[in-house]
Amino acid sequence: MFWLYALQGLNYLVPLAVLPYLVRTLGVERYGLIAFAQALAQYFIILTDYGFNLSATKRVALIHDDRERLADLYWSVIALKLFLMCVGAMFAAAVVFAIPRLRSDAAAYAIAYIAVLGSCLFPQWLFQGMEQMRYISVINGAAKVLAGVFVFLLVHNPSDFKIALAVQSAGMLGAGVAGFWIGITHFQLSFRGPTFAQLATVLREGWHLFVSNAAGTLYATTNVFLVGLVAGNVQAGYFSAAERIIRSVQGLLGPITQAIYPHVSGLAAKSRETALIFIRKSVAWIGVLSLLPSALLLAFARPISIVLFGHAGQGSIAPLRWMAMLPFVISVGAVLAIQTMIPFGMEKQLSRIYVIAGLSSLLFSVPLIHWLGADGGAATVLIVEIAIVIAMWQLLKRHGIDLSKSIAPQQREVVGVAS
Repeated sequence: MFWLYALQGLNYLVPLAVLPYLVRTLGVERYGLIAFAQALAQYFIILTDYGFNLSATKRVALIHDDRERLADLYWSVIALKLFLMCVGAMFAAAVVFAIPRLRSDAAAYAIAYIAVLGSCLFPQWLFQGMEQMRYISVINGAAKVLAGVFVFLLVHNPSDFKIALAVQSAGMLGAGVAGFWIGITHFQLSFRGPTFAQLATVLREGWHLFVSNAAGTLYATTNVFLVGLVAGNVQAGYFSAAERIIRSVQGLLGPITQAIYPHVSGLAAKSRETALIFIRKSVAWIGVLSLLPSALLLAFARPISIVLFGHAGQGSIAPLRWMAMLPFVISVGAVLAIQTMIPFGMEKQLSRIYVIAGLSSLLFSVPLIHWLGADGGAATVLIVEIAIVIAMWQLLKRHGIDLSKSIAPQQREVVGVAS
């Protein structure tokens, strides 16, 4: 958890330091174009992740002592991710050149796609499953810091927006190459050409999680993309600036869920009740920890936006207020999804919730964005996230998992003994 916090601190605080500089130096429109290009690339990062960051992590946690099986899994996942990246590149090129508005900035979208290769190569799922979080922190942290330094050194006016985009993509690529090499050498994973059966097994294990992640982008990444497509780059800039603040705050709580996930998976495999006791306690204190920053964002949206972005921050105040409660809502949802539904084998039901939520969001997100611009995109995110948490909570109750129940005295003794 410590190393994941170090990673999140650099992953979110460094970009948050760079963000005001980019908005002020490039202007809202050019910054909006960068956000739009990165949102498009994010679709293909989701495609290549394919749920491996959860499904492969879980598998690594179970086979980490067997180096041969671990090597089979490693090369199978890497091969599949690179294949999906190539398929995605062809599809992305077809989309960009088919739409005149995108075609004029084709170079920017190509630069943004470099980040997809970096994401493919970086074996976060391996380090997380082996509970070697320090490698994730050190590699990604160094890449973030270097990228931030080069942004300040090389980006000085609006015409440098491609340089700003290239620096950020290059940072992800550098982290990917370093992580790929360290994964092989540190864990002594000799090359093993994956068989068709191995590839099919890995794909099958990650399918429902891939559907969940893909559906999730319909109301997460898609909102940046839709705001830019429907309302223009300026509104995309306002929305993205506000969302980056939210994600930075939310990211401070993410390491808890990430670090606990392998532990909960192990508990669930041994004792359902012990795992539920642990989860009930987690949802309570994670909820409390995330409520305070959400309340502060809601109360101080105006000064935060103005201090960070200057006059350009006026357009981000309302979207920031709409999304202020997201750190609380998403943190609780992460406990329900990652710590509860996945360890208890409810991936199919989870993917169904995300698919329904993602498709439903399209019914009202486009009209809201058309009428309200960035504010409409922000309102969409909040509404959908709340609906997802309610759906997961009710589904768990129907399956006999009521996380609102208090821990009985005899159960507290079990937790104490287990600790």
